[in-house]
Amino acid sequence: MFNEPSFHNQPGEVGLDVGYLSTKYALRRDGKIVTGSFPSLALRASGVAIFSGLESIGAREADLRIEIGDASYLVNTSEVEVVSSSVIRTENDQYPITDEHDALVKAALVQSGIQNISELVLGLPMHTFQQYAPALIKKFRGRHEFGHGTYTVRNASVLPQGVGAFAFLRVKKPDAFMPDTSCCMIDCGWATTDTLVASPSFKIDPHRSRGIAGGAALVLRHIAELLQRDHSGRFSNLDRIDRAIVTGKPLIHAGREIDLSPYLRRALHVTIPVARSVLTTIKTQEDLIVFAAGGAAHYYLEALREILGCEIQVVDNPRFANSIGFLLAGEAARKGRQ
Repeated sequence: MFNEPSFHNQPGEVGLDVGYLSTKYALRRDGKIVTGSFPSLALRASGVAIFSGLESIGAREADLRIEIGDASYLVNTSEVEVVSSSVIRTENDQYPITDEHDALVKAALVQSGIQNISELVLGLPMHTFQQYAPALIKKFRGRHEFGHGTYTVRNASVLPQGVGAFAFLRVKKPDAFMPDTSCCMIDCGWATTDTLVASPSFKIDPHRSRGIAGGAALVLRHIAELLQRDHSGRFSNLDRIDRAIVTGKPLIHAGREIDLSPYLRRALHVTIPVARSVLTTIKTQEDLIVFAAGGAAHYYLEALREILGCEIQVVDNPRFANSIGFLLAGEAARKGRQ
């Protein structure tokens, strides 16, 4: 059953990274940074009568019902549950302006437990940042009623996803920013890879920064194709394949265990064109110290090191680096106005 988060009356900041795979959020509670996440799936409410009778035995449609206009969306905030194979993820560029994205943001606000938000900082892929950032700021600044009380967002801002990881790195590893050496952050997500180059003073070089297609889904789809050639049945649930690889456990398919290690090795060649595009973007690595972040960094690290020809360090807590960085940016913005 769903446990309602504890709510706090004090104003607070929230960093929020809504990716194609999962929604990550970060906040500060009792002086410590707290993070959480859940699958980026917001399903239009339907079939309520079918499921209502199951609640007595612990089954639910979803943990949170979020009201968006005249529609209701169901968001399951449990990260441990396996995503159903019947679910199809949204991976198009218009995703940030959909009602589903709106529902995920508001579900994350409920999970944060903060109803009076002084700074809400969101992220966007670099290739859609300029197009959608103004609309998101306008949408989320102000008062919101969506079935869980009143939420007030005093100020909203949107940053390119890699900027969050940069902000996180500046606090976590300030010596990464050395004089006369720029820093490159490669943020590998579910469907995109963003590359950001900045000087020690945090001035972004637009000629060496951009977002390209290619992330975890590219690798996982190829693994699914290989599995389908060798085994009977469908392998359409990329979430299950990803989880098995991340946890180092065999994939359970039709009751049988399949070791994914050889399939991962055979599939990693698809990361090489993406790594080459990263090198084309940064032009040269001679003046850079390079870091990788994002939930898909482990898939791309080998190809990036080979193609770029340099050492690449993975930031601490790479999956939450952006959301924590967004939180830190929000805290800095609030202090700057005081």
